[in-house]
Amino acid sequence: MTQTWFYRHDEIQTSRPFAFDVDEDDWLWEGGKRDCLMGRHLRTAECVEIPVPEMGQRPLYQAFAWEGKLVFTLGQSPFYLVYDPRRRTCVRREVPAAKAIVWYGAKTPNGKLILFERSESKALILDGPDAAPRVVACPFEGQLSSGFPLDDGYLYASLSDPARVIRFDLKKERFVDENPAPFPEATLGGSSGHVHGRTLYLWDTAKGRFLTLDLETGKWLDPIRTPDHGKVYGFIGGGFGFKGKFYNCLSTYAHPSKLDTKTGKIPRPEGPLTVDGRMPPRFMERLLVFDPEARTFDYLAAPEQPDGVPLLCYSWTDGERFVITGTMIPFAEPGAPGDRIFGSWIALQSEEATEEPGFDLHDIGFDREAHLAKYRHRYGGSLYLPQPQHSPATLNVHGPAVDYPPGREAELLRRTAKTDSKRYLSHLAESLTQGAETDAERVKRILGYVQQTLYYNPIQITHSSDPVAILESHDARCGQGVTVTVALLEALGIPVKKTPLSHHVVAEATYDGGDHLADALFFGADQPHRDGRVLSVKELKEDLYFSDAFAQACFAYDPELVESKDRFWILGYVFGIWGSEPYYSYYLGAEKDHPPTFPLALPAQRAGKRSLRLNWARSLKMYGGEVEYDVRVFEDRACQKPVFQAVTKETSLIHDVEKENWMYFVEVRAVDDHRRKNPDTWYPAARSNFVLVPEEQYGWYGVL
Repeated sequence: MTQTWFYRHDEIQTSRPFAFDVDEDDWLWEGGKRDCLMGRHLRTAECVEIPVPEMGQRPLYQAFAWEGKLVFTLGQSPFYLVYDPRRRTCVRREVPAAKAIVWYGAKTPNGKLILFERSESKALILDGPDAAPRVVACPFEGQLSSGFPLDDGYLYASLSDPARVIRFDLKKERFVDENPAPFPEATLGGSSGHVHGRTLYLWDTAKGRFLTLDLETGKWLDPIRTPDHGKVYGFIGGGFGFKGKFYNCLSTYAHPSKLDTKTGKIPRPEGPLTVDGRMPPRFMERLLVFDPEARTFDYLAAPEQPDGVPLLCYSWTDGERFVITGTMIPFAEPGAPGDRIFGSWIALQSEEATEEPGFDLHDIGFDREAHLAKYRHRYGGSLYLPQPQHSPATLNVHGPAVDYPPGREAELLRRTAKTDSKRYLSHLAESLTQGAETDAERVKRILGYVQQTLYYNPIQITHSSDPVAILESHDARCGQGVTVTVALLEALGIPVKKTPLSHHVVAEATYDGGDHLADALFFGADQPHRDGRVLSVKELKEDLYFSDAFAQACFAYDPELVESKDRFWILGYVFGIWGSEPYYSYYLGAEKDHPPTFPLALPAQRAGKRSLRLNWARSLKMYGGEVEYDVRVFEDRACQKPVFQAVTKETSLIHDVEKENWMYFVEVRAVDDHRRKNPDTWYPAARSNFVLVPEEQYGWYGVL
């Protein structure tokens, strides 16, 4: 079987893609989304999505790369499109038919493009992308929907009811003859055909057989049955020939595909629509492979994916290489495909994308906020992320669940393998520490940057342990943060080691005559220190609760980051909102103790002419315990100028407002009895703001 390379592009979500072409620069152009063109470079694996509003919400049935431009067919449409990919300009061209339907076309050996108008059964011949089409009507009864040229100077097409093959003379530009098929009820696939020797191989799409035609004599030979028809697949679709073998896509659809030109739709036949009973009908994850010399069949299958089933749809070949594109069906439940044929764009290639670049120099200007924005309500699969070693399966799980988008992870690993890691890490470490005069300052800069550039992702992280891949993903957990920290410090020649803790691992850097904690994801540039000196793990264990005074902002998640698109929490072996993880002292060996959850802000209420009631949600503490609320009101947004402070066990209090029409800023901290172990314990604040205005003033100002 021919070796193939599988590429999955999770950044492009599409329904089933359609017929495509590859231009002279090796850009693959295809439609899958309405009003959108998808492009993919075969040698670099780069992808683009380009809006094309001229499509008018129509699907793009076939793309042709021709003389530096692209020609698009749009199905039931009064026009086709001519698109310039360099200038990003598009022009509509009229289809000369009353109720035009153009799905497919064919480029010819003599440099023409023929589009097949099926409502009136006409060939539209174009001499160039911008040329007006010449119309040649098909004289034979039936619907002309597609065709393919052979090197004998003819274009071959199939007609149904009854089944027959017709020929079009490419030089004389006229239809010349028809040849009845041996089975009048057959529905021959007409968008392509296979030739071996002097024999043309066509396929009866819904009957599971190849029909063979001797091109010299015009006589039909014995049909060839295909294996597994009616069990594995029900429909044989278009295909291509490559190095002596024939490849055809397969579908679960169990009937011939016939278009009603009056409605532009495929009528629903009687009986079950699919061989597997699943709806809707769909392409499959495999192609049928036929060796005409050996008369044997096989399958070419896409690699299994953890979160869905890949569909292999349309194909292209130039004789030296081939590409098959498709999409993913996300699982509705583990292992079972759903009814939503919309997922990641995929490509199966006969040649590797050898020019896919490694990573050059790291982007020090990483936009953390933009990165986090991509995660808010993005996760649309299962609400439960199973980790067998930590959590048993939940019974009513629905949707795909993965630790990281598989296509993105595969790309990270491929490009990391092509990266000069030593140069990459050295350049980054040196850039971050430029001008630093001591190892202590160098370590501090490295730790601050690692915390900034790596998001302690509560849901999705790559499994990679390569520091370059982790840095490029910008998502990590504690062990991966340590891996990156160690790699960058080693690049600077600073001694560093990994130190295991309880359910945690950290780095320790050696400078100024001793070891010092270097836990980047937890503490960043502000590691637990005394009198300006960062402590070692040994020193922290000797004063167990000392570290709890330092901010652990990595666990103070925005609640939206642990929610799905439909606003439910994602559960399983994942990190939750603040309060679900223990104080840092636990990792050093102390008894487990959890901080209270955020006192989420609620609207304030009027309590008098110049007073109001500040409200917040009750904080919860795992395993129970006393909780109080430290409330502070500031007159400035930086929260540096306090005008009020109180501590209460209630979830509201009365505050007298000094000035109307002035914005005040509120911080509420839920504090617990852990303060007895360390009175300086760090508690994150829930923030809100309000403006007190006269009651008759229209609008909402954070006060009810």
